[in-house]
Amino acid sequence: MPGFTRRLWLAVSDVYDAILRHPFITGLKDGSLNMETFKEYIIQDALYLSRFSRAVAAVGVKAPDDDSALTLISAARDALSVERASLHDFLLSEWGIESRDLEKVQISPVNQAYTDFLIASVHERSFLTGLASVLPCFWVYLEVGKRLLEKGSPVETYSRWISTYSSLDYEQAVKKIIALTDSHAERACEPELEEASLYFRLSTIYEYLFWDSIYRGVNWPFRLRQ
Repeated sequence: MPGFTRRLWLAVSDVYDAILRHPFITGLKDGSLNMETFKEYIIQDALYLSRFSRAVAAVGVKAPDDDSALTLISAARDALSVERASLHDFLLSEWGIESRDLEKVQISPVNQAYTDFLIASVHERSFLTGLASVLPCFWVYLEVGKRLLEKGSPVETYSRWISTYSSLDYEQAVKKIIALTDSHAERACEPELEEASLYFRLSTIYEYLFWDSIYRGVNWPFRLRQ
């Protein structure tokens, strides 16, 4: 893990360690996670991916050269395709949930805040900061998946989740995005690197909050529509 991304990862070691210790993640590993909680997570994650994919596309538009744009969009497409095909589409179909059913689901407060943050980041900040903002979604899941793969899970559904994010196809796609980040960081000045580091950390914290809020059943305290 050479270059700037090593700095990014070391700076979120506390958050990553907290993610690995979280009962949502440990529950995937030992099978103790309530399946209804996991189902709610998958549904919210499907809503998240719809907005996240648009944020990634917006980063690609801001790329300073065609090769960078193509690398990002291609790698992100590959990673998201692995996730959708082998996990979301499969599980939602298995549970009898169709795409039109998702349109009726209210996005959670943390999901709304996280995706709003990403969309604002990629539109308002530099290409490097936007790239650093979307990177944790790919990278954290890869690292968690690889860590959980060491012991697997006694629950088949959770094993499928682990296998998805530890798969070779997913890892190869994520590594391209990491390499792209390192490449562009080489041309950035220190204030730009500091800003990108901050946004990377913020997104990583949001990744923790996403799992935590689902686990604790955090929802809107008031109806959004009267």
